[in-house]
Amino acid sequence: MDYLQLANDVVKNLAAHGVAAEVMITDSRETDIRVDRGQVEQLAQNTNKGMGVRVIDGGRVGYAYTSDFSPRAVEETARAALELAQIATPDEHRALPDVMAAPDEDLGIYDPELEGIPTDQKVELAKKAEALALEAEPRMIQAQSNYGDFIAHVYMANSNGLSASYSRTAAYNYIMGVAKDDSDMAMGFGLSASNTFREVDPAQVAREAVRRATLTLGAKPVPTQTASVVFDPFIMAELLYYLSLALTGEAMQRGKSFLIGRMGKEVGSDKVTLLDNGRMKGGFASAPFDAEGVPTSATRLIDEGVLQAVIYDSYSARRDGARPTGNAQRESHRSLPKAGISNFYIQPGHDSPEDIIASVQNGLYVTRIMQTGGVNPINGDCSMAASGVWIENGQLTHPVNGVTIATTLPDLLNNVTAVGSDLRFIPLFGSIGSPTVRVDNMTIGGTA
Repeated sequence: MDYLQLANDVVKNLAAHGVAAEVMITDSRETDIRVDRGQVEQLAQNTNKGMGVRVIDGGRVGYAYTSDFSPRAVEETARAALELAQIATPDEHRALPDVMAAPDEDLGIYDPELEGIPTDQKVELAKKAEALALEAEPRMIQAQSNYGDFIAHVYMANSNGLSASYSRTAAYNYIMGVAKDDSDMAMGFGLSASNTFREVDPAQVAREAVRRATLTLGAKPVPTQTASVVFDPFIMAELLYYLSLALTGEAMQRGKSFLIGRMGKEVGSDKVTLLDNGRMKGGFASAPFDAEGVPTSATRLIDEGVLQAVIYDSYSARRDGARPTGNAQRESHRSLPKAGISNFYIQPGHDSPEDIIASVQNGLYVTRIMQTGGVNPINGDCSMAASGVWIENGQLTHPVNGVTIATTLPDLLNNVTAVGSDLRFIPLFGSIGSPTVRVDNMTIGGTA
């Protein structure tokens, strides 16, 4: 079936009723494999397809979806969207975006070879990662290995003249490992992810999981104090997710950002440059256009500490009289588009992680955080449980756990004193990237 033609046909039929119409069709296939102690515990392969139909009539929106592409089901779905639009509350800012041509470039997000990789080869990759982790360190008692991939095709059409499609792939392997000695147990995470199967590296996954698990064995609290904290890239990426929630046009409009009223002003140290780039070559969240068909773009949100921009979908942009940034996202064909991050990251610096740690007299190198519900993008509160390794005179000394680290998001941004060169992206809520980052003057809550 020609899905792009189907999308155009549905749009044409709806437009005949004098309404604006948009159709998105997705067709995807996923593989999930879990290996534990050399045995395949889970092997699942799923194929999904779906159509979402949006109708806008005088600012009133109707939305319906289906996974049944029979002529009758498609017609009923279109009719449902049309009828729902008639009873919806009008909003003058609801309209389809203007059609803009996306740059013709290869974003490196589709691996045609992935469709031909046999399942046995994927299973062997997962088994290899587990075996390498267990062989590398006798204290590793578990290294459950997970492999996953997906192949997705997206088709979009609307009554403003949009008719476009793209394909994307991703593959990943991760281990959540457990290490044990005579008195303690600790967990460690390792990850390798790429748009191409051949770039997934099980050896890297094993090394990371072993290092993180064994690094904090025998950990103990430290006294309560104010000190520097050095965040591992994975941990800083988790914090950046909460920060991203404060950097959307919708958050500003709804009063749900600690950055309201700060546009054009300093909100962080000059080490902090935050970007969202939906056109990054090989980015996990890169695409030629967003979930409304608007071409993706690169947006410099914070430039050397100064708040310069926020991300928009077409609705929030229209409310502010601004241009959309190509950041409309959907969870699936079942959901309406709303603004969200694509490849969101802090621009790397020039220092190695080793040099950043060596620059700290006393502080904590954080390799794991918990209870991140204490991070609030609305009022800026920032508190969480943490574990890692204590730094003394520039050296990693003893493992630490049972502490909390606290600051505020404004203070966190303003107290960044070093940004590493080791930028890593994690396919989390889109794609979030960070290098090693040093933040000074954080409260570390431990023993009295």
